[in-house]
Amino acid sequence: MNESQLETFLTVSEYKSYSKAADALNVTQPTVTSRIKSLEDILKCELFTRTGHEISLTEEGIIFTEYAKNILININHSKEIKNMVKAPVIKVGFSPGYSYSFIIELLKAVKSIGNIDVQIADGYDSVSLNEKVLLGEVDLVFTRDMLPNSPYITSEYLFDNNLVVVLPIDHQLCKKQPLTIEDLNGETILSYKRNSELWKSIDHKLISAHDITRIEVENNEMLLNAVANELGIGIIPELGIDKKYKSSIVIKKIKTLTNIQNKVYVQYRINSQIEKLAKKIIYSVINHKYSGE
Repeated sequence: MNESQLETFLTVSEYKSYSKAADALNVTQPTVTSRIKSLEDILKCELFTRTGHEISLTEEGIIFTEYAKNILININHSKEIKNMVKAPVIKVGFSPGYSYSFIIELLKAVKSIGNIDVQIADGYDSVSLNEKVLLGEVDLVFTRDMLPNSPYITSEYLFDNNLVVVLPIDHQLCKKQPLTIEDLNGETILSYKRNSELWKSIDHKLISAHDITRIEVENNEMLLNAVANELGIGIIPELGIDKKYKSSIVIKKIKTLTNIQNKVYVQYRINSQIEKLAKKIIYSVINHKYSGE
């Protein structure tokens, strides 16, 4: 049983076609047929059944699917042994909504351990990052969604990352208390990653605000800079607010928005090296969160 056989099995299972699987894998159809036949010989059972032009998994094939996925995950993880021994490297991923100061605190924590290389992956949504940590492409991620139970991943809830409204320091709404969605009527709303699941929830709540103008920016830094320069009102998770802007903006809460669930989960691969680093990083993140409150 080898990696190409397992990948071929999962690809045929996905496309329900030998020919489409061959195209996806950039091999010939006879190659796909041969790999599946070899795998069936090893397992001593049929993995697929054909009814007319339709291909579907047998009962044995359904059971084997989870085994195949887990074996490939272990193969991917094992390929990193050489690098782990040679020089520790940790790959950390952030879903959208974290400030530079938040990330800097994390990097300080890693640097304090010493002799560790760090690679940061940002710009991916929570779903993509969870897939990457499961496949071993990143070691530790901060996301909105917790992975289902996995023997290879530790998942921990850290805290809520509530949504807040960010106003220019002299904006008329700074003195309004309490602030409501309807108070945003006629305002320019700044957003980052508006195609994300989080912003879909925000937009649903903003339906009751009338005549609003939209501006979408490339990152949190640009959003906060635009607010400070009185170009509009920002809606952002609390951990997205960089400390250096706190003297030039006003942070307000709207109950309707803070009620939107936006939790922070940390998820990391289970091995002795990563777990030691993860605990240090998690401590730094928690300290950063509560030192700013």
